[in-house]
Parts: sequence; structure tokens; C-alpha cells
Amino acid sequence: MKHTFLGATGLRMGNLGLGTLTWGRDTEASDAAHMVATLLDHGGTTIDISPVYGEGLAIEVLGSVFDGGVDRSEVIIVAHAGEFYHDDDGSVRFNGGRSALLDSLYRTLEKLGTTYVDVLQVAAPDPRVALEEQMSTLAEIVRSGATRYIGLANHAAWKVARTAQYLTDSGLPALGAVGAEYSVLQRRPAGELTAVAKEFGLGIIAQAPLAGGVLTGKYRHTIPATSRAATEHLSATVDPYLTDKPRRTVEAIVKAADGLARAPADVSLAWLLSQPQVSCALIGARTHAQFEQVLSLDLVDLPDPVNRVITEIA
Repeated sequence: MKHTFLGATGLRMGNLGLGTLTWGRDTEASDAAHMVATLLDHGGTTIDISPVYGEGLAIEVLGSVFDGGVDRSEVIIVAHAGEFYHDDDGSVRFNGGRSALLDSLYRTLEKLGTTYVDVLQVAAPDPRVALEEQMSTLAEIVRSGATRYIGLANHAAWKVARTAQYLTDSGLPALGAVGAEYSVLQRRPAGELTAVAKEFGLGIIAQAPLAGGVLTGKYRHTIPATSRAATEHLSATVDPYLTDKPRRTVEAIVKAADGLARAPADVSLAWLLSQPQVSCALIGARTHAQFEQVLSLDLVDLPDPVNRVITEIA
């Protein structure tokens, strides 16, 4: 696996990471443990976790994996702050205030059995909370050693720019990361967000880089019975990519892959990892077999003409 730095920071990470969205609900603990072992065996480092993944169970599963003997120093934990899963009604709620950010972080640390995370991302914007409150809280967390770097996930480009500039002007720890859904089928970050990331030296952590599995080509002719699209609670992550325009793009990816004797997923990820400021793509496979298949891809650079054509059709 190739390694890169997270933007302009000194944090070195594998360019493919492990997403845990389905852990605890759709992914068994044994499969999760095998995924972590496979990640490390391939030279990977990065694991993304949130208190709400897997209906709140993913974080407990990851904690049990760490208890099983994983060397904490070999893993880069990217954690989300301010998200809460409520068992009573199955809802996910977000609060970006000081108390909520601290509470969610320290619950995460407790469940993972660690004293720090490597990257702490505010999980979503909260217009009710003053920027000064939120950023002073993150700065305090950095100083305490509970996180090494801070970032924003799922924020608009203007919000990322405003936050990064505020931190710079205030002499507070700088942003290091921005998390966003990014793939051949989701090009929104390629515009203003990439420009902001370049301006402030941020590394983009790409979520859903295979668009819920659509870019593997498995939905071209049917919806597999065991796939996300056939699962009620996960279908929403796939449905937007099953319309006519995304289908045409997938066919073009398949054609390019055939011409290069590569898999569609290989071509899709190689294209994404070549995009400016992208430091890591998170692979949220539901099974160990799926994850191992992705990590076995070569991901060598695409020929320039192919890269340009994919950018144009996307």
C-alpha cells in the first residue's frame, strides 16, 4: 500500500483506510477483526470510527478488536465528534457545542481503551454554536493530548475556509483534515472544497469512494440479494447512484477497466487517489472478503488520457 501525508501535516497514513459504518449490525465482530488484521498486513494504518456507526455498536466492536491484541501504535484512528446514537428511538443526533464534543470524544476513548485519537473530526456543522466555542474546545483537546490533529467532516467549503482562517488568525492549532463523500460519482469536493484544502494544506479523507459498491460494477444488471441496495437501512447510501447518469458513468468505467485489464474498482480508486489533496480513501466493506478484494488491487496510476476521460465523463 502507498503512504502519504495528511495534507501539510506530519501525519503519515496509508492511502486506503477502513470504514466501520456497518460494524455491529451488518458486519460480525470476527469479520471486523479479520479486516483490521488484513489492513495491517497490507501496510495500512487508518480506521474511521463514529459513535453512531452500526447503530452505536461499531465503536464497541472496534474496542473489542483492540482488546484482542492490536498494537495501538500501528493504527491511525480518525474519530468523529459530536454525534450521538439514541437507543430509545434509533435516532442520530448532533451537537457541536463544547460539552457535546468533549462527551462524545471521551466516550469514544473509553470504549476504544485508548488515551488519544489521531484525528478528531467535527462530524457535521452546527449553526447554533459559535465558531469561537467550537474551535477553542478543539484547541483544548489538542493541548490535552486527546487528539493529535483536528478536522471537519461533511462541512461546506465556505465553512471549512472560515474555520481554517479563524484558527490561523487566532494562533490556535490548525485544521489538518476535511472529510467528505468523494468518488467518480460524487464530484462535489473537486471544486471549491479542493481549492480550500489546497489553500490551507488540508488532507481530504474520502468517504464512500466506491459509491456504496456501485463503482465495482455489481449493480449494472441487477440488485444482488445480499447487497446494500437490497437492505432497507443501507439502501439510501446506494439509491442516488442507480439513476441513468451514474449508470452511464459506471459503464464508461467498466469499458476503461476492460481496456486496461483491470477491475472497475481498481480504476475508480486509482482515479480518486490521483485527485489533488486526497490523502486517504475509506473502504467501508461489509465483509472481510470484500475488503480483502479491494486491498488486493494494484491501484497503479492511470494513463493520463484515461484519467482525463474519466474526469470529463464524471
